[in-house]
Amino acid sequence: MLHITGEFWRKYMAKYRCSVCNWVYDEEVEGQDFDSLPDDYTCPVCGAPKSAFVPEGGEKEDESVETTVADKIVEQLEAFGVRFVYGIPGDSNLPLIDSIRRSDKIKFILTRHEETAAFMASAHGKITGGLGVCISIAGPGSTNLITGLMDAATDRSPVLAFAGQVAEVYLGSEAFQEIDQIELFSPFAEFTETIARENQALGLVTRATKYAFKKPGVAVLSTPTDILAGKLSGDVYFAEKRLVSNQTAPRPEDVEKAAELINNHEKVTLFAGWGCRHSGELLTQLSQKIKAPIATTSRVKGVVHETDRYSLGVLGSIGSKHAAKAVQNSELIVIIGSGFRQANLVPSGIRIVQIDIDPTKIGKTFDVDAPIVGDADLVLKDLLPIVDEKEEITEFL
Repeated sequence: MLHITGEFWRKYMAKYRCSVCNWVYDEEVEGQDFDSLPDDYTCPVCGAPKSAFVPEGGEKEDESVETTVADKIVEQLEAFGVRFVYGIPGDSNLPLIDSIRRSDKIKFILTRHEETAAFMASAHGKITGGLGVCISIAGPGSTNLITGLMDAATDRSPVLAFAGQVAEVYLGSEAFQEIDQIELFSPFAEFTETIARENQALGLVTRATKYAFKKPGVAVLSTPTDILAGKLSGDVYFAEKRLVSNQTAPRPEDVEKAAELINNHEKVTLFAGWGCRHSGELLTQLSQKIKAPIATTSRVKGVVHETDRYSLGVLGSIGSKHAAKAVQNSELIVIIGSGFRQANLVPSGIRIVQIDIDPTKIGKTFDVDAPIVGDADLVLKDLLPIVDEKEEITEFL
């Protein structure tokens, strides 16, 4: 009879790790070969099926690979210039949270509620123009993101949300806190996808980032916790080789038509909306050159200095009487980055130039004489050199 020594067990007995809770089945301790266990065997800690176990240091994991999927996701975010992530840690996102903790480039901002994290990411995108990133746990953590992400979608703020998810092996089994995150976010998100395999991670993070900047809007990645903890090697993608500017250049003939209208009218008012929020300097230069007062929407209040000679403040029901009077007395109004939903604020017979990156916003409320589809910055840069410098009309101002 063959006598099996303790040394034999230590050398040849294997360990299998539960990919859900990380409990380890040690054949030496348990005294039984893992493969000989019945098919209905489950993890004694979390109840995961036998199929959820992977060899510890065996064929399914390369011992030479020390980085996880979560590590690589963080490296990819670093390469794309992300410096802040907002959210709440929990079981289903701990691998990603831990990788962020070890990053020397990204700072994790702990919030008290996932809704706050989504709003902070939305505000980050609006103010900086960069990618706002938030993170939640599975189930209620994911649903709590909705209001903040809807804010980002409505205001066209580039946001990438990482929604923690139950282990991939549990998807579709009605596991605790499992919800269909794709169905949850699809109605308003530009991109939603589940990272179902380790080798998908970097490609999906890159695609999601592209979609976040496309409109811009919201992209959501569902991240099963076992996939985040899986091993992944390889180089990340560089922004300059994968991401391109989403600025839309205007057609020269459209800009020329707008300039002609501006040059042929004396009483011109500029009206700036959200799409002009990063174009305050160019807007001020145009105003000073053609001696045109500037009214704004309430959301973009402050895009030009409130003490500027040509600043009229906000136009609307809670706006200034000076802004309303200027529009009523204008011959031409140049609308930049606003859908201008209140048609009653514009008198009949006034000529209109409307500039917007979204063609569906142009002519939405009234007829437009000179429509320009393009990024506010690019349009104003093209418009400034070809408009005539005007004399100030005191009675108009």
